[in-house]
Amino acid sequence: MSYRQEINDYLNRHVPLFQAMQARLERCDDTGLTMKAPLAPNINDKGIAFGGSMAAIASLTGWALTRVTLLEHGESAEIVITDSTLKFLRPVRGEIVTECARPDAATTERFVDSFRQRGKARWTVEVIIRAEGEPAMTFSGQYGIFTSEQTG
Repeated sequence: MSYRQEINDYLNRHVPLFQAMQARLERCDDTGLTMKAPLAPNINDKGIAFGGSMAAIASLTGWALTRVTLLEHGESAEIVITDSTLKFLRPVRGEIVTECARPDAATTERFVDSFRQRGKARWTVEVIIRAEGEPAMTFSGQYGIFTSEQTG
């Protein structure tokens, strides 16, 4: 099973909002991730994408990148978002599409090494949503990971 399918299955099973939004992880490769959600279940009273839906799919995109990174390094951890910043720049009148580039190799190695040494780590992930080729929303989310024993 590909990471893309694994993430979609997991989120559909464990995050009801993901399913309600009809969201899906569309792309997961060496350069990054893309999630998509149709406008219809995510529309607001103005006929544009609801800001809460955009925030949710951006947050889930960052979570997915974190999860895939752990899987690629043979690790498993609890993932939580600890902080985020959103900027809404223009309306989205069609499908919501997130873009999340992978952090550089050094950042990824520091993140994974910190987890392996301390049983916890955090990093910041950037996500962008575009409308007509221009940035419509930017998202910066800090994700923490920790071993499940620390939830105690």
